[in-house]
Amino acid sequence: MKTKVPKVRLYIRIKQGRKDLFAAPAWNKNHTLRAGYAIIDGKQAAHPEGVYYLRYAKYGKRVWESVGAEPQAAVAALRNREHDLSATALGRAVQDPAPNTPSVRAAVARTVQIAVQEYLDEVRAMRAAKTFAACKNMLGLFAGRYGSRLVADISRNDILQHMLHLKAKGLSDRTVFNHVARINSLLIGNGTARVLRPADWPRYDEKVVSAYHPDQVAKLLQAATTRQRILFTFFLATSFREQEVTHCTWDDVDFRNKVISARSKPAYKFRLKDKEERSVPVPDSLIKELENLKAGSQSSLLFPSKSGAPNRHHLRELQRLAFHAGLNCNSCVTRGGQRCSSKAVCRRWGLHEFRRTLATSHAEAGVPATTIQRWLGHSDLTTTLRYLAAADLRSDRTRSQVNASFSFLEEPECR
Repeated sequence: MKTKVPKVRLYIRIKQGRKDLFAAPAWNKNHTLRAGYAIIDGKQAAHPEGVYYLRYAKYGKRVWESVGAEPQAAVAALRNREHDLSATALGRAVQDPAPNTPSVRAAVARTVQIAVQEYLDEVRAMRAAKTFAACKNMLGLFAGRYGSRLVADISRNDILQHMLHLKAKGLSDRTVFNHVARINSLLIGNGTARVLRPADWPRYDEKVVSAYHPDQVAKLLQAATTRQRILFTFFLATSFREQEVTHCTWDDVDFRNKVISARSKPAYKFRLKDKEERSVPVPDSLIKELENLKAGSQSSLLFPSKSGAPNRHHLRELQRLAFHAGLNCNSCVTRGGQRCSSKAVCRRWGLHEFRRTLATSHAEAGVPATTIQRWLGHSDLTTTLRYLAAADLRSDRTRSQVNASFSFLEEPECR
C-alpha cells in the first residue's frame, strides 16, 4: 500500500486594505520565487511587505508556519518540511527543534557584523553586481551602528532609531523603506521574529511615471556628437535597461532582420533581470547608424569605454549633454548643494526615462500593451500599464474628452 505524504503548500501573506490575505506566491521562469510578488486575480502584483508561509497537515490539524520574507529561505524551508513529512510518513523519527535548542540558537547567536557579511557573500554569488552594491551600502550603514550586537538582541526600537538616522542623512521615504526591507530580510533570515509592526514601516508616495516629450529628445540629439546620438537613440529605440546597453555586443544585433537582443553576459558577470532573454525590433535608421559604428569598432561591445571595458558612465554623459543642450529644469538641488541651473546634475534626465518614452510612443502608435510589455521585459502587465499612463494623459483622445467636459466654460457667441 502506498504511503500518503501530506502536501506542503507555500503562500505569501500580504496586505489587502486593512486585511491580511494569504495568496499564491509569484515564481520566475527559472523556478525561483519572485521576491515580494503575489498572484492576485491571475496577475503578479508587488507586495514588498509580504511574508512567506507554509501550510500543511500535522497530526490531523492544519498548520501555518511562517518562514520569513526571504525567497531563498522560504524555498529551502518548503523543501525541508516536505522531506520531514515524507520521513514521518515512512515511520522515521523527525524532531522539530525547540526554540532553545543549540541548532536554533546558532542561527541567532551571532553578531550583526557576521550576519551581514554572510548575507553579502550570498548576494555577491547569486545576484547582479548592482544589487550587491546596494545591499552592501544599506547593510553597511546598519552594521556601522549595531555591528557588535547579537542579531537576536536587535529590537523594534533599534530599527526605528536607525530609520530616524537615515532620514537625518537626507534619504527619501522610499529609500528608507528599501533599507528597512533589506534589514528585515537579514533579521528574519537569521531566525529572529518580525520586530516591526505594520504601522512602523515608512510611508512613501508612488511617483508618477514620467517620459520625455519628443521635442526634448529632438533637442537633446541635436546637441549630441555622432556617437552620443547613436548611443541615446539606442537607449530609446530598444528600451533596454542601462546594464543591458552597457553589455550589448555586436553578436546581439541582427542586421538582416533589424532586431536587437538582450542577453546575459557571463564573461562580464552580467545577468538579465528575471533571467529572461528578449528581442526587440528597431527602426531602419538605427540599424544603418549601427552598421557605420561597427565599421570603425575594435571592440565586441557596442559602446565600450576608452579602455575597451564596459562603459558604466552613460548617465553622467546623458546629464552633461542635457546641461549643454539647455534642457535642465533649473530646480534640482543635490544633497551636496549643487544646483542643476549651473551643474550637470538634473534629476529630470535619467536613462530609465527612455524606456518610458518608448512605451509612450508605441502606445500612441497603437501597439498593444501586451506587446509593449514583452519588448520592455516586464514580468507583469501592471508595471507596463503604469508606463502607459503618461501616453494616455497626453493623447488626443484624452484632450478631446477634457475639452468636452469643460465646454461650458467657453464664452457664448455674441448674439
